[in-house]
Amino acid sequence: MVRYSDIIKKKGKIERKDISHRDRSKKDDLRLSESEIFKMNGEKVLTAKSLTDRANLEIIKQYDKLKNKAIDIGERVKNDQGISPSSILSDLHDIISKDLINDLYVYTMFCSDDPEDLTFHTMSVTFGSLKIGKGMGYDTEMLLKLGLATFLENVGMYKIPDTILKKRGKLEKEEIAIIKAHPEAGAEILGRMGERYGWLAEVALQIHERSDGSGYPRGLRGKEISELASIIGLMDTYMAMIRKRPHRDRVVQTDAIKSIVKTNKDLFPSSILKTLLDQLSLFPVNTYVRLNNKSIGVVLSTEKNQPLRPTVELLYDGQGNRLERGEVIRLADNPLLYLVESIDEKNLPPSSNFPTVNGAE
Repeated sequence: MVRYSDIIKKKGKIERKDISHRDRSKKDDLRLSESEIFKMNGEKVLTAKSLTDRANLEIIKQYDKLKNKAIDIGERVKNDQGISPSSILSDLHDIISKDLINDLYVYTMFCSDDPEDLTFHTMSVTFGSLKIGKGMGYDTEMLLKLGLATFLENVGMYKIPDTILKKRGKLEKEEIAIIKAHPEAGAEILGRMGERYGWLAEVALQIHERSDGSGYPRGLRGKEISELASIIGLMDTYMAMIRKRPHRDRVVQTDAIKSIVKTNKDLFPSSILKTLLDQLSLFPVNTYVRLNNKSIGVVLSTEKNQPLRPTVELLYDGQGNRLERGEVIRLADNPLLYLVESIDEKNLPPSSNFPTVNGAE
């Protein structure tokens, strides 16, 4: 069994805050920044849609490892088999120690996996929650706890029939009640892991609790709710809003952020909401945006200290014509350019404006 203390003391582990300037430069050579993970062998990215095809092989490997574990957990839950956290913790530690959280989050946001798939939702919420935890200054131990709790918090959903989860149209009251019972189901499943992981079951039970007492299943308020549960609950809400669901369309990311931070500000602790805004900005990764010169692009990465000046790949010129090759611009280095608004993918210029590349649209 993998213990938190064993992982944290793992030989060769180096905390980022203890790395000297010289050692840090060596470490940074081993990984790619957010703006570089989508380039391989010096090849320039053509469009944002092709980003995942050119992602760093390490990112793809880490993503696929956890994805396969999520699929396996789903099958084990459906078949009433036990869950072991050991290999999950090992993978999470690998991701944290290699400083891959942001890169994996970006990759997930551009991933073409089925947005209605529960496994993909688990991956998105896990990397998003870790990004928030990192922004809140969590150390390795806390990030491991947060990652494990996020990865397993939704296990109760695997007990819900697909006829309900994938139903098109409005859900009946009885069906809603079944879905809202999944925190208790998840807590019961995780409770079988033993007393050592009792905290894990408690976090799973609190994911849908809200600070104002409007959540479920126990109507907890404020500090009665675990901080880990609030982080996961916030990211679960955000990811659910920006992904299409059987009974509704998706919400544009900028609108989702505004809704959470303003309209739903009483549902989550202010410190976590602030970190969400700091880490994702009002124009999150994979948001289509219009610039002041009327060109249209997609956000590739955000700047922590300049959240309104991200790195953007230009896809259309000011006349709405699709660019043959996307041009990547770091707005922080281009003071004359700035973002005007976000754009729903449905409102992008028509496909007839797409130029052909090598004879293909």
